[in-house]
Amino acid sequence: MKALIQKLVEAIGPSGYEDAVRQIVLDEVKPLADDVRVDALGNLIVRKGQQSEHGQRILLAAHLDEIGIIATHIEDNGFVRFTNVGFVRSLANVAGRVRFLNGVQGLVAVDQDSATSLPGLDKLFIDVGATSRADCPVKVGDVAAFERPFLELGDRLVAKSMDNRISVAILIETLRGLAETPHEVNFVFSVQEEVGTRGATTAAYAIDPDIALAVDVTMTGDTPKAAKMAVSLGKGPAIKVRDSGMLADPRLVRAMVATAE
Repeated sequence: MKALIQKLVEAIGPSGYEDAVRQIVLDEVKPLADDVRVDALGNLIVRKGQQSEHGQRILLAAHLDEIGIIATHIEDNGFVRFTNVGFVRSLANVAGRVRFLNGVQGLVAVDQDSATSLPGLDKLFIDVGATSRADCPVKVGDVAAFERPFLELGDRLVAKSMDNRISVAILIETLRGLAETPHEVNFVFSVQEEVGTRGATTAAYAIDPDIALAVDVTMTGDTPKAAKMAVSLGKGPAIKVRDSGMLADPRLVRAMVATAE
């Protein structure tokens, strides 16, 4: 799966601008599906199988989008001020690189008075090589994603948008292995998750499934001084019980635990 994962994670697709990633997925799934459609919001919905008399309508979801930034102001000297698209940690992005959808690359820097303290996004700017507002190739409203190459680190994989392209790859492989089913299985490659699970919400209302499973990434408890949690990289998938926005259906939790055991 490495070639597929690399292709997915290196594609640029911040929330609301998932077109390039969706096209990659569409090319992979179209030969495998009974029906393929893109809804008005941009979700790619792929159906496999027909619901039999005792079958169910199932929804499997993984989001296409990644976090990013959007330009909010161009300084007189050509530096680009920006704000977040999704949950962007300012500390993790100082000295990081970004690529705008128009191909322009830039480097995230910090105001000098913030160099010794934890900066907020309002203290960061992007240097795109411009020297004035007139020659800046970026304008207010332009969107960018973070640019980091795919990396094999021992037997681990590192990338800038593993959240959530790794789950997209898993759903593609699931579809590839689903030869026959008594169920109607809808694979939803959703948009705008990072700004409020918007795509998955609209798709769920449209499909009205009996069962829905969202596949995504999570934090781990196996690094120095990490929060105490029973999740470790390499020790299999985690089953969500709750988070700040939802409670998992206990029937599905029990079924997944029983299957795993």
